[in-house]
Amino acid sequence: MQNIGPFKLYTKKPTAVKYGKVYTMEVKLPVLYSKKRMVRVYVPNTVKEEKKYPILVMADGQNAVDRYTSAFGDWEMDYHQHKLIKSKCPPFIIVGIDCPYNSSHRALEYSFPFMKMDDKEEGCELNKLNLKFESHLLYKYIAEELLPLVREYFPVTDDPRLVCAAGSSMGGIFSTSLLCEYPDTFGFGLIFSPGYFLYPKKDFKNYILNHIEVLRGHKLFFYSGNTGFEAKFLERTIDGYNLFKSNGFDEHHIHLLVDEEAEHNEASWSKHFEEAIKFWFGKK
Repeated sequence: MQNIGPFKLYTKKPTAVKYGKVYTMEVKLPVLYSKKRMVRVYVPNTVKEEKKYPILVMADGQNAVDRYTSAFGDWEMDYHQHKLIKSKCPPFIIVGIDCPYNSSHRALEYSFPFMKMDDKEEGCELNKLNLKFESHLLYKYIAEELLPLVREYFPVTDDPRLVCAAGSSMGGIFSTSLLCEYPDTFGFGLIFSPGYFLYPKKDFKNYILNHIEVLRGHKLFFYSGNTGFEAKFLERTIDGYNLFKSNGFDEHHIHLLVDEEAEHNEASWSKHFEEAIKFWFGKK
């Protein structure tokens, strides 16, 4: 199998991908900054064209499967999926969009739609830079343009229960927002080390409660470490988990994992990726 429609088989060396293939497509995103971007589609070797497969949409797509496309390492999703398939989890296709190189643009792109950050927190100088939040533009593009295009060329289901939004740090806000904004498209949120602390507690709570009813029946997997900079994420991650739990989400639909020794990096997120996927598919 070579190129698939507008998606080109990734053959650049070196690569860390051992199990499956990666296809890429350069796009011009309908966002305000850093428009030119790469979309990456990872397809496991076990995928067959006559079937329809789950799909995981990931923030910071360059970090999914290949350390040679990442600045800080990758999640080794191809390796973990290879192990998961052996344990009878279904294979799934991964779609990721590379993040902007500019950290301010990334924060604006992965933010809660239109929600101002907390002026008391580091990083909230974004409120003062006279830049416009653009996350609603990215989320709309993913749900209404990118996913339909991927489904046109790859054997991907449109069952929302089998469509995952995934990310870490600001990407954890990305995955939370995609579920809230497009609950008929996404049914599972992989929410690792979400940067909820960057937003006022009251605003965050109101945003979630305004969407809580449309998320009934969805599944969410929360994770945080508690070492070094990562410790800053723990309290508000627990708050987010408790907010859903106190509003009727049971153990079958929501889970929290805390690794006290884990730091804020791809190695830590990769370590617990399989646990999140098993929860998605109801495996123990």
